[in-house]
Amino acid sequence: MREHRLIERMVKIINNLQLEINEKKVTDSNYIEVVVDFFKTYADKCHHGKEEDILFKKLSTKNLKQEHQTIMNELIEEHAYARKTVNKLKETNTKYRQGSKKAIMEINALLKELSTLYPKHIQKEDKHFFYPCMNYFSKPELDSMLDDFWEFDRKMIHEKYEKIVSEKEEKKPKLSKISKELQKYECTVCGYVYNPEQGDPEHGITAGTSFDDLPEDWVCPVCFAPKQAFKKI
Repeated sequence: MREHRLIERMVKIINNLQLEINEKKVTDSNYIEVVVDFFKTYADKCHHGKEEDILFKKLSTKNLKQEHQTIMNELIEEHAYARKTVNKLKETNTKYRQGSKKAIMEINALLKELSTLYPKHIQKEDKHFFYPCMNYFSKPELDSMLDDFWEFDRKMIHEKYEKIVSEKEEKKPKLSKISKELQKYECTVCGYVYNPEQGDPEHGITAGTSFDDLPEDWVCPVCFAPKQAFKKI
């Protein structure tokens, strides 16, 4: 779930890229290449890799409830779809560098696919899959799986991608349409981010509701931490 938070930050970056392309009809192909590298290496090989090579394999040995089996199958399909989309983005970016006039809009469409897919995919895992699936494992099994995760991550470069996202956030396009009035807040327990522009519709909080205007008994939709556990970001 911590890795989801970094992926969400990259999704925000590509949302800004889409707005820039819509306004200027051009983009920086090197910037797009960074996006491709992030999703191919961090989101897929590192994040999806741990899910498919470790978590899902271990879950496949358990007697899963039908709903959890269905979600796991959907997640695997979404991983494959994301890989296909990122590969198309890389190919289209090459065409753009070669001077293709229609490539810019194809790039924009592919960015939109990624920015649409990942928030829903992440929400499905965070809210409906990860927590209930932990109940299939004993404490020793969970500890062993965590060791496997650390060993898997040892071969990856987390700090590189933290730096990449931070640098791109600092250089994001300055667009007048982006509202700066509504402040986001992050849960210090699980990392969930309350975005006032989206609200929390599943729990009756409409889009446009500031954090300060949330009911005092509102809790984090992911880990149920109280409102007081959130910090401004």
